[in-house]
Amino acid sequence: MTTGELRPDDASDPAEFVEMLRQLKDRSGLTYRQLEQRAASTGDVLARSTAADILRRSTLPRPEVVAAFVRACGAGDQVETWLRARHRLAAGQLAPLSPAADSPPVDPVTTVAPEHSDPARPRWFARPAPLALLVVAALLATLGVGFWVERRYDEQTRSTEPTASAAGGARFPSAGRSEIRPVRSAHLCLTEGRDRTGQYTKEIAVQRPCTEATPPDTSLEPVADGMFFIHWVHPVLGKGCLTIREEDPGRDLLEPWNEKDCSANRSKQVFHFEPAGATPGAYRIRPDRSELCVGLRDDDSAVSDAALVEPCTGGPDQVFLVNALPGN
Repeated sequence: MTTGELRPDDASDPAEFVEMLRQLKDRSGLTYRQLEQRAASTGDVLARSTAADILRRSTLPRPEVVAAFVRACGAGDQVETWLRARHRLAAGQLAPLSPAADSPPVDPVTTVAPEHSDPARPRWFARPAPLALLVVAALLATLGVGFWVERRYDEQTRSTEPTASAAGGARFPSAGRSEIRPVRSAHLCLTEGRDRTGQYTKEIAVQRPCTEATPPDTSLEPVADGMFFIHWVHPVLGKGCLTIREEDPGRDLLEPWNEKDCSANRSKQVFHFEPAGATPGAYRIRPDRSELCVGLRDDDSAVSDAALVEPCTGGPDQVFLVNALPGN
């Protein structure tokens, strides 16, 4: 299914964007219950009450809700288009038209409050940014998000094989923007998603088609030889480092923490990339000072399967291709 004459990029305000989502649902012919079931079948979380609620409002749904809704409606090939339109409208909401204008609502993805159940742990995007920073981010996003997303399309035309440096038998992956792909499912990339079991509701690392893997960008930042932070970088939401969750629910999953709370002294945030066998550019990813390996839950190869740390088995679900992207 495609959006046909639905053009989310042409939406002039959030209400018009939501109206286009309503039309997309109408075209699908699906009930809210069916949308919930279809979302669950692809690893998304989209309660029918949530789907109904977003169509009753005139405010922008969260990005992950937009993506799940569009996929459930059968327009998975158009997810990036809808997200690009949503980011443009969200950025526009942050900057008032004049000093006399009413203060616009702040896009909810920039001010997600920490859960009461885990008040001590800082999260990616957990603290509201100062108003001046939000305005600057909005201006940068207005100028740059369109180019940033379009650049992603250009990158998909390159070969999916490892880069020349990796193919040449590099001992460690290159620093900078990268794709991390399970070796047995090289069309998938580790990126932001949700726990499809529903037990943990915040952002975690999952495997999804590489064409849907941004935002955020994945970037490797060296700590020492073979040791890296795994950063997620978003053009509007900022930067965070993947961190091993140590509490239930979600124990052993990888989640992003705010960059200022990332430290080379925290073993749960620093990962060894160890060459894995003879495959060029293939690595096992191991937490610092640990005998564990990053793998995939239940050794699954399905879309939205979660990454987590587990005992090292030497299995293919614990081997990843690291492909440096242009522009490092």
